[in-house]
Amino acid sequence: MSKPDRDRIEKQIEVRAPRSRVWRAISSPKDVGTWFGLGEPLEIAGELKAGAQWMGTWRVDGKEVRELFCTIEVVEPESLLAFRWVPFEVPAGEDAATQPTTRIEMRLEDIPGGTRLTVSESGFASLPADKQYKREQNGDGWAVQVHSIARYVLGTIEVRVEDRIARPVDDVFEAIIDPARMAQYFVTHGSARMEAGKRVTWEFGDVGVTLDVEVRQVSRKSVSFLWRATGTPTVVTLTLEADGDATKITAVELPFELSEEAAVRATGQVRGWTDFCLCLKAYLVHGINLRTGTRVA
Repeated sequence: MSKPDRDRIEKQIEVRAPRSRVWRAISSPKDVGTWFGLGEPLEIAGELKAGAQWMGTWRVDGKEVRELFCTIEVVEPESLLAFRWVPFEVPAGEDAATQPTTRIEMRLEDIPGGTRLTVSESGFASLPADKQYKREQNGDGWAVQVHSIARYVLGTIEVRVEDRIARPVDDVFEAIIDPARMAQYFVTHGSARMEAGKRVTWEFGDVGVTLDVEVRQVSRKSVSFLWRATGTPTVVTLTLEADGDATKITAVELPFELSEEAAVRATGQVRGWTDFCLCLKAYLVHGINLRTGTRVA
């Protein structure tokens, strides 16, 4: 059995669109900012030529941040785009130019009825020991992003469920991130409290499923994570908004490209997040442990 390649990752997707359309999505800085942000405000600017630097502007903790996004290395129109970037967050005060980089290649080729997009990232073996985890993390990230590109090119199916829970935001927030509380209405077991940058495991014993969850953001207003509940990576964002003494909760899951198979998966997730909100409400408002059917002490 061959050893896994610890230096490189590769993700691929077939898109029912002309190569010229897919090329525009991956080579226009404005377009890249739209799909790469996965719904978060992100602006990318720069020239499409070898040696050009693309700058990214986004908001972190309410503040606008402008940093180097990537440096273009190769431009072969409608065939290959290659660039380098720093694959981890650069500590405040340190120069990004002094950090190790990885190389991303985006290749396009014609297939019957559309275009095959192959995204690879290499150079992980040269990263410091404490950054080696980025190979696995970026592998999950590009698995999401190739679907995000397809969704951007083809059109959007968005899973969105909203509800109102007659409890304060802090109560709803704790019920979402605390595994002991979650086990009373959602999972059968959670390995740890949700914290940004950590990976937790959720067990659903009633259906024999265990899922790894990569936590991306945790605040009193928003909790987001990446998982593979539908078999392909998606990002879930749970937004909490005060509504008097109650909380408006909005669950959004993406990306789902515009295809028959993705529509089936998205429909299932609409039902799933509807159930989640109803169970969360039964637990918080009516004090019912949905796992045991008993009142919460």
